[in-house]
Amino acid sequence: MAVVDKKLLEEEACILRFCKVVLGWDYVRLLKESKNDSRNIGDGSALGLNKVKDRYTDVNDYLATFEPLLFEEVKAQIVQGRDEEEMAEWKFAIVRECSETDGFSIPVVGYKAEEGESISQNDLLLLSRTKFQEGTRLPTTYAFALAEHRQGDLLRLRMWLHGEVKQINTDEVLPCPRLSSVHSLISKLVNDPNRGLYILKICSLSTIVREYIGLRSIVSLPFKDLILKATDSSPGIGEQSWKIPRPLMEFIETNHNESQLAAIYASLSRTAFVLIQVIFKDQTGFQTMIQNLRTIGLPPIGRSREDSGHLQGPQPMAVASLLK
Repeated sequence: MAVVDKKLLEEEACILRFCKVVLGWDYVRLLKESKNDSRNIGDGSALGLNKVKDRYTDVNDYLATFEPLLFEEVKAQIVQGRDEEEMAEWKFAIVRECSETDGFSIPVVGYKAEEGESISQNDLLLLSRTKFQEGTRLPTTYAFALAEHRQGDLLRLRMWLHGEVKQINTDEVLPCPRLSSVHSLISKLVNDPNRGLYILKICSLSTIVREYIGLRSIVSLPFKDLILKATDSSPGIGEQSWKIPRPLMEFIETNHNESQLAAIYASLSRTAFVLIQVIFKDQTGFQTMIQNLRTIGLPPIGRSREDSGHLQGPQPMAVASLLK
């Protein structure tokens, strides 16, 4: 019987949730909203945004604050990617096959890849019946797709065509004629050599997908409640360092190397500001390192040279350490 890696299953669940939210978005609507500078978002509640706090009651409270912010960052990246990819060309593609899994459509498309082709894993693509061109009527049949795998002239894509997720509540999916039209179109185009659709690269989501996995990983961290509810107290006479519970310190000492521990001890000291740089030889240990840092959850409270304001509260994502 095969051993199932729990961590891999958790990461896969994070990616599926991410895709359900993002891939149903309306590209044209995102562009229109970005141009509407006069849009009054008030306190952000209309967008599902919550005020960033110093402490959180539990994991759900923490995620309810930072998850909507991350998805707003994704929207900004999509709009910015559009500006940077203005010179990108639409490519005509033939749908070779299409399957369904976990509610997603998984089409495999063939296209003429040129030398130095830039489409790769986790690239966000726009698929459309016709090209978006200035001076012409906007298409009505289009949707996002995430590139999962590329082999030569073949691209394996992931699409969410069941409807648009309301804000980030994946249990509430709203019907969407646009997405239904794309689903119907792809089904009709399978192995039709005379008809196809057009694809355009919008941006790469590789980095922000890793950030999202890191954000959601707090669910499985030890001492997460202690981290989220952490409070600072004024030091007594002769007391210069933060004290953390012995079980947490034992966990830290067991799971970090010498240089990492040195950085952690420095972060625990009550100095005005501690800057600790992260240096990775490669990305293979990135997620493990981020999870370890989030486990510690030490808030860098102090003043930087660039910003005279205080960095307050338990902000696990802002903590860094040294990696040999």
